[in-house]
Amino acid sequence: MAIEIDAQGKGVSVITLAGHDAGNFVYTQDLLDLAAVLTTCASDKDLRALVITGRGNTFCGGRIGAKGLTRASEVAEDLNAILKVNSALNALSVPVIVAVEGQAFGFAFGITAQADYAIAAEDAVFSLPEMSHGLPPLIVFSYLFRFVPYKRAFELAVTSRQISAKEAADAGILTEIVATSTTLKRAIEVAYKMASFDPKALGLLRKFGREAAEVHSKPKSEHAVALMSVMLAERTAAH
Repeated sequence: MAIEIDAQGKGVSVITLAGHDAGNFVYTQDLLDLAAVLTTCASDKDLRALVITGRGNTFCGGRIGAKGLTRASEVAEDLNAILKVNSALNALSVPVIVAVEGQAFGFAFGITAQADYAIAAEDAVFSLPEMSHGLPPLIVFSYLFRFVPYKRAFELAVTSRQISAKEAADAGILTEIVATSTTLKRAIEVAYKMASFDPKALGLLRKFGREAAEVHSKPKSEHAVALMSVMLAERTAAH
């Protein structure tokens, strides 16, 4: 299974994205599995903080969608796996801390931006590579402007360029930068600190904060899927 979860004790658990190939890519079923794990975490009364990390020295090289889909409804179903992850992540009552080593591309870039607390290694790299494949990253755009100014986010998307951890932090995507190979250790430290607070107070802080910042917008993300699914289906049919 590409999604692993390990209880660390004292109310802290770690989800590991154990994806495919050297790039640690995730497929549609992996996203559905991740959404299911996050939903299970939401019902864990003992959970106080959740860490998400990647296998080895790569957080995640991004999502690989299903190929050859010719109907908009099929494309939408494939893309909806991302929405299920985002919804499950937002529905948690505990803070989510992300620990990024190596690459965080596409889907992983989005998870990092959405997290409540994001820690990256000093040599980590981030990218929205979708436009280089002819795919506008509209789902990420449904929330990215909560953290990154429009002109910077548009530039990152339209160029698909890779940025350093420092630039990601300056843009508002990261909370901390630490030495390489220490992100998980630091993330667990942060998680234990958060787990020591009153759970109701912490849950209220997270819920209100995300609502006030409008981190998650179901209508906007669903609209993004609708637009992308029609475009991709038309392109496939034309070929």
